[in-house]
Amino acid sequence: MFGERLERARKAAGLSLRALGEKVGVSQTAISKFEKDQLVPDSGMLLKLSMALGVKSEYFFRQHKVEINLESVEYRKREIPKKSLDLINAKILDEIEKRFELESFFPIPPIKSFVLCDELSEYIGTIQEIDSLVDKLRANWELGSAPILDLIDVLEGQGIRVFSIKDSIDSKFDGLAAKIHDQPVIVISSDWPGDRQRFTLAHELGHLVLKGRLSKEIDEEKAADRFAGAFLLPTHAIRHELGEHRNFIEIRELGLLKTEYGISMLGAVIRAYQTGIIEKKTYSAVWEMFKRNGWLKKEPGDQYPSEKPHVFEQLVFHALAEDFIGESKAAQFMGISTIEFYNIRMMSA
Repeated sequence: MFGERLERARKAAGLSLRALGEKVGVSQTAISKFEKDQLVPDSGMLLKLSMALGVKSEYFFRQHKVEINLESVEYRKREIPKKSLDLINAKILDEIEKRFELESFFPIPPIKSFVLCDELSEYIGTIQEIDSLVDKLRANWELGSAPILDLIDVLEGQGIRVFSIKDSIDSKFDGLAAKIHDQPVIVISSDWPGDRQRFTLAHELGHLVLKGRLSKEIDEEKAADRFAGAFLLPTHAIRHELGEHRNFIEIRELGLLKTEYGISMLGAVIRAYQTGIIEKKTYSAVWEMFKRNGWLKKEPGDQYPSEKPHVFEQLVFHALAEDFIGESKAAQFMGISTIEFYNIRMMSA
């Protein structure tokens, strides 16, 4: 157990065996033996390893373990190098493990299992049929066609656990989806703008809903993109906002849609084309305008605020209030000192 956690922490820190050895004053071989549980570090070395890797000593001896490997993970960006994937995997493992350990303290599971109603099991023969499927899903989740203000909260409420990690590992990383204990998990980058985060979340939800229900002629990635756009900006909503037919759409209108629905301006243009509000020549003209002005990389106007998962912190305080865990354990879950946790608990300045 110690060796596995040491290797994970080292990879999460982006250090080689040699680099970590140099930081703590031992050979590369010694670090390798630590990781293989062939050699046990003394208390002084344990402290040095903790400081070098930025983790608390108790991290190495946490009992709860989640089984997950790269084969069970689906990344949105397939061209990320294997080394970066290993680093990402190492970073998310600890967060996922802490979440499931925390939930294990509850006598009754605090998060319901993710299930889809029978009416969403229908076969999808054309990509256009995804829009009506989305309408049924939103109706079943009592979302109607209104903007979704907090998408993470909606997904967590349906049993999909959402995590975020810093995107300092690889600039191409958008997000990933996996299953832990047969329950879905989605990980997003905390550094991306909110509209990009939300599209990733909705895209991964699309994979969950559409898996095994698509015609062989439909590409699953394109289908998940269609699902994401429709989920964030349903057909009824965009027609209500823009009308049944338009010859052109002003940039300011797209900016207002982005602010209200949390979908990118270009995403709103794509939805207008998909729903028949604009014709292909108008869509092409708007696309060229975006390309010409460099808006495909950075859209004009204010950035849509990022979303942050908050259910984990809520569960920490829930467990503390019901005496499922003590204050020191709660502080450990949140990765802070007991004093820092006490100040947060008492809402001290």
